[in-house]
Amino acid sequence: MQGMTLALAVLALLVVAGEPGAAQEPPTAPAPAARRPANAAAMYEFLLARRAEAEDNVAAAQSALERAVALDPQAAELHAELAGFHARQNHPSEAVASAQRALALDPESEEGHRILGLVNAAWADGAVDGPSGSSTDVWRAAAIVHLTKVQSAPAMATDLGLQVTLARQLIAADQADKAVSILERVVAQTGPAGEPIAMLADAHRSLGQFDRAAAVLEQAATANPRYYLALGDLYERQRRFEDAATAFDKGAKAMRTPGRELRLRHAAALLNLPEGKGADRAVAGLTELLTAAPKDVTGLYLLAQAHQQRGESDLAATAAQQALAVESGHLPSLTVLTTIYRERYDYAAIATLLGRLDTDQAARKDGSPVETVRLLAELGGARQQRGDNAGAVRAFERAQRLLPESAGVAGALARAHLQARHYDQAERVARSARERAPNDIGLIRVEAIAGVRAGRTAAAVAAAEAAVAARNGTPEGAFALADIYQEAKRHDAAIALLSGLAGTAPDDDDLAFRLAAAYETAGRVADAERVFRALVARDPQHASALNYLGYMLANRGLRLTEALVLIDRALAADPGNPAFLDSRGWALLKLGRVADAEAPLRSAADALRSSSVIQSHYAEVLAALGKRGEAADRLELALAGDGIDVDRAALERRLRQLGRKTP
Repeated sequence: MQGMTLALAVLALLVVAGEPGAAQEPPTAPAPAARRPANAAAMYEFLLARRAEAEDNVAAAQSALERAVALDPQAAELHAELAGFHARQNHPSEAVASAQRALALDPESEEGHRILGLVNAAWADGAVDGPSGSSTDVWRAAAIVHLTKVQSAPAMATDLGLQVTLARQLIAADQADKAVSILERVVAQTGPAGEPIAMLADAHRSLGQFDRAAAVLEQAATANPRYYLALGDLYERQRRFEDAATAFDKGAKAMRTPGRELRLRHAAALLNLPEGKGADRAVAGLTELLTAAPKDVTGLYLLAQAHQQRGESDLAATAAQQALAVESGHLPSLTVLTTIYRERYDYAAIATLLGRLDTDQAARKDGSPVETVRLLAELGGARQQRGDNAGAVRAFERAQRLLPESAGVAGALARAHLQARHYDQAERVARSARERAPNDIGLIRVEAIAGVRAGRTAAAVAAAEAAVAARNGTPEGAFALADIYQEAKRHDAAIALLSGLAGTAPDDDDLAFRLAAAYETAGRVADAERVFRALVARDPQHASALNYLGYMLANRGLRLTEALVLIDRALAADPGNPAFLDSRGWALLKLGRVADAEAPLRSAADALRSSSVIQSHYAEVLAALGKRGEAADRLELALAGDGIDVDRAALERRLRQLGRKTP
């Protein structure tokens, strides 16, 4: 670290936080010698040096000291005096050399130990650059050794700066237990203010003595409200957010002009309370702050969070948008607004909001790679839902450039290639990432599915089986293999695997759902219905199971009235879910309620443009309403979509029936 001289660093170590009543050493006064030189001439030069330094005649002082040492080279205190002089003149190497010579002559030299302790402490704290070939730990250990040697000396007892310096080094060296007693003595003399009391609290905290640390900070805060900030920090580390909020609030109220940081921290602590219990108070406090500072980005972001916790998504969106109007690249506000749009299934809004993030320039400007990658993942996912496969790949490629070692990002990129039907690229991306994470189930799954879709079914399945051999008895491994078997049309293998696992975990809802879906995919509708009904009996609010069962019945023209009831129950649990809306519209169409079917199918198709099956459903209702051109447009989207659960040849025939050539 550049910018601070040794003299200033030593001075900083000697001053106790600049508080009134704190003992400190004058910046240029030499330390008193414990023993005067025996040689009279040397004594004379010694006194001349002191006078010259007091008059700021540095060159004369150094010359006099060097003459004194030459006249009486065995006088340890002359070497110690010269060491102190060099330290004050920012000559650390010379100071250390002179102090070491003093200790060689007198191992008990207080001034020699003092200078070596202070210089090593300055190096350890990074206040000045230390010599090459050593380390912070070495300097800190040396500082502790030398300052401990003079700890019981009268000079140390009256020099609070030295005591604080020793305590600081002890805390940094994980010896806080030794620092506590030193700091307690200092605080007894300085009172509840300044650096020592903060250090005492830190020492207690590092020892796990949180109550004692809090008591110390409470005492300090009565004298200086700025310590409420440290007290709130302490409570937050313990996840005592109500106490943290109280501390920040006390600090804000104790200030003549409440500081922005304390008010924001107060709101943030309230928002960490469980079940949104602090949201109302946070809104009140933030509204007051923003009345005076309406463009405070952090305040607006926290207000958006508070409205979210109160279930006020429109107000939350407004606050986040106001923050972004001030700072367009504010990642936390982007995250809040993205979450709101995702909960509304508004993937078009997400794609528009985050569209700039997949450029290098924007990502660099926006800062945090991890936060940016999370948002890029949201952007990629939204583009996938919108059918923008090229844009999705681009977003995940940018994410991978930011976090090249992440298996999760590599898996997302591989899946984007998979949806874009870039099977070789998907396989290559996954395989490359598995060199770093060979047991990552997600990578194994996408690599195998890409291989199957590329026509290398046997090899892909065999490789996947070998890769998860040690984990196929676990749900994660079994689910991956079951997905791969179903992709390879080996439905019996998938069912055998999942049913065997279900026998050991009969109440596992996720496992039951997957088994029922596997039965349905294999055409074993009665078995699928049996498992789904058992699952819904256990959990009547299981929205995905309700929807799947209802859609399965409707798609086969079975018990259509009950199917619609089941789907409506799913929508009651998750209103606006595009997949559920598609199921409802399809059931209504099967019931002959064409006009009623249009609205839910339109909402589903507009949200999930990449879903081939949803686009094909909407095309059918449009055709039934006589909107043949719009129906053909949707069939073209279906043919360009993900291809899941549709017969491409059938879609092409239907498109020709509507009078349009196939793409």
